[in-house]
Amino acid sequence: MRKITKEYVKGTKNYKQITDATTPTVPEFVAKWFEENKRDLDFNIWDYIYNDIQEDREDDEFYDFMNSNALKPIETLVMMQYGYYVEKGVERLYVVKLPQEMGCYDYFLTKSNGKVDITCFEGYPRNLKYHLTEAEIRSVWDGYMELAKEVE
Repeated sequence: MRKITKEYVKGTKNYKQITDATTPTVPEFVAKWFEENKRDLDFNIWDYIYNDIQEDREDDEFYDFMNSNALKPIETLVMMQYGYYVEKGVERLYVVKLPQEMGCYDYFLTKSNGKVDITCFEGYPRNLKYHLTEAEIRSVWDGYMELAKEVE
């Protein structure tokens, strides 16, 4: 399960009766479409409905959003002009401690200058260079994921 964070995006219009409770929260793909089309929003919504929906692109997330009555897509897009929250997936970070035969130091995977390497360290590292994404860990060896501990 991916962690989710919210980021507020200030609107292009100001309306004093819009409260935080009425501010929409949308997935990244809706925010992306909105940002690309907000200059002429009325026309772009009409154009999407008239042209793009008729192509019946069922594998498109935005298509699914626009076809969901429960999500109120038109109302949501209009309200986004006054500001909105974007739900963003946060990539999980891990610390990888390598097994060792002897010695008083621990060995960890680290990243430095975009490369993943092995570093000797005493204790548990709190430094960000020890916090790696799953892709970074797997770029070295898939087996290291078995040793990975998620950073809180």
